[in-house]
Amino acid sequence: MIYKQYIQRFLTGLFWTVLVSLVLLLFVSWVLSIYVDGVQGLLTSRGIRWMCSNIVPNFATVHIAKILIGLMAISVLRDSGILHTFRGHLSLKQRRSLQITGISALILLLSFSLLILLPDAVLLSAFGTIKNSAFSKGFYGLLACLVFFIGNVYGYTSGRFTTMNDFVQAHVSMFSSVSRYFVLLFLSSQLIACLDFTGILPLLGDDGTTLFLLKGLLYNLSLLLYILLAL
Repeated sequence: MIYKQYIQRFLTGLFWTVLVSLVLLLFVSWVLSIYVDGVQGLLTSRGIRWMCSNIVPNFATVHIAKILIGLMAISVLRDSGILHTFRGHLSLKQRRSLQITGISALILLLSFSLLILLPDAVLLSAFGTIKNSAFSKGFYGLLACLVFFIGNVYGYTSGRFTTMNDFVQAHVSMFSSVSRYFVLLFLSSQLIACLDFTGILPLLGDDGTTLFLLKGLLYNLSLLLYILLAL
């Protein structure tokens, strides 16, 4: 598809932009630290110590667990074949699989709703509210588990998943498809952390908006584009 070619070019350009920006920031911050008060140079003794000791902590600031769980959920949906049911004519087996999956998901949702709607529901907070409850805190993980359930039920009933290896592979196949994203993610986390450390942006009057937008572009939008390429 043509749009995938444009996405691929954009992501390639974004990767090189991040890499070049990171290298340039090393030297620009060093020069500015000499002439501008309040700027921390990355190539000064303090900056070098900070970089060497914060490579892993910088990457740890990314919500990598949520990214991995999300990719696993999308991977199951893709490999089960349920996403392709919206693209054309369905066979009798596919229709039956969709019906079984839909009924199973509905039963699961109704059963789970009882843990929220009944008096003294166990997933509500101590005050009987959804706010600050186990449900609200675990919503992302619960949603991912629902997707796992839907994908696995459809994959099994449609004949796509027949062995344990099929089930396992279905949860991780997406990782190889978006492997380049993790390289971009690592470099992006270092760039954003380095920008924050140098203190250059506040001197330019930025109130944190730039870092917020960069995280949205480099962490979230790039992931979405890599997923679109893989589907």
